[in-house]
Amino acid sequence: MLNKILLNNEEYQPNERDLPCLITYGEKTGGSQFTMTLTANLFLSGSKILILTAYPMARENFMEQTKGREGDVAYVESADQLEQNKDAQVIILKSGDQDLFLGVAPGMGDINERVILVKNIEVFNESIFDFVLDFQKVLLSGDVDKCEARDLIMESKFRTVVAFSEPKVKLPFELPELPKYQGYFWGEARKGAVRLENGG
Repeated sequence: MLNKILLNNEEYQPNERDLPCLITYGEKTGGSQFTMTLTANLFLSGSKILILTAYPMARENFMEQTKGREGDVAYVESADQLEQNKDAQVIILKSGDQDLFLGVAPGMGDINERVILVKNIEVFNESIFDFVLDFQKVLLSGDVDKCEARDLIMESKFRTVVAFSEPKVKLPFELPELPKYQGYFWGEARKGAVRLENGG
């Protein structure tokens, strides 16, 4: 069941105008679940998405929140499988396979139309970010302090930054004190406390 995102205690519907977006968080702070909820909301509102995550749990979370729409989602472990599923609304690449991502993403005919989610940014090397940061519809998620490409990421301009914990890198805002599993949403159009409400 899809979780709701509450921004300043009012339901917030993510949209592509908020991209590019950086979601940064430490372990067990709520940022991981928030990322997949935001991505699921984008999917259910019509976005085409390409997903690279480090671990299978993120895919399971996404599928759980989007039950009933499995036919619009393709899980891809090779270039051949991608060719067979290139028109799927959501393409989830094999977890942790950055070589597959770099091998197939540049040649995708609709790459400019897709939201590109890279989750667990701390696991992937700089070549991933050299590629994705050229695009507008980018969603980066993970521990920015532990990311090899943190300088490259922090030099980039994001329309939205969501923080669930205080990173060492400098954010474009002062992070207020946060209750557990709550983040701070900083965007061009709106700002404030953000959290999830269980949809089940």
